[in-house]
Amino acid sequence: MQPVAVAKRYARALADHVEQAGGRGRPGKPARPGRKAASDLEAVADELDLIARVLGADAKFQRFFADPSIGQDDKRAAIDALAKKAKLGAALRDFLLVLVTNRRLGAIGAIRDAFSAIKDERIGIVSAETTTAVPISAAEAKRLHEALESMTGRTVRVTHRVDPAVLGGARTRIGSKVYDGTLRHQLEVLRDRLVGLR
Repeated sequence: MQPVAVAKRYARALADHVEQAGGRGRPGKPARPGRKAASDLEAVADELDLIARVLGADAKFQRFFADPSIGQDDKRAAIDALAKKAKLGAALRDFLLVLVTNRRLGAIGAIRDAFSAIKDERIGIVSAETTTAVPISAAEAKRLHEALESMTGRTVRVTHRVDPAVLGGARTRIGSKVYDGTLRHQLEVLRDRLVGLR
């Protein structure tokens, strides 16, 4: 199985567990709809991001967990210590133990990214990327954000990129849809029309 598919499978399992446990891993409680479920997923996403950054920041961690000569009990003890120090919820601590047992902790960064996407989808957040030729002001960014939320009817998380090659205007990608209002795009359309007239 491809690494991305593995990461998505583990991330989906974690999201399902968080929703079914009804919190940061307190088994036996029913899944909580609405804001609470969203809050639970957000909390686990934050914890997962923290752990991915910690484990990715020091090669010693990576070597320790990848070394087959170090016993599983020692690795599980290290995860327990890390979970206690970082004050992780039971859901993520148990999930990290599963990753250690299955020798998948090296995929923690990809799992974090996949979990973030799954979490956004489940709580109704869509990601949008806007590209302009020059940086936009805070007021323009706010107007753009409001317009995108009005257009999609959902909460939108906007990331902004600057690319002088677009010349002017803006290009926004939401999922697979691209809304291209750039000067470069308009010039390309005009060129195509002129070529068609020949």
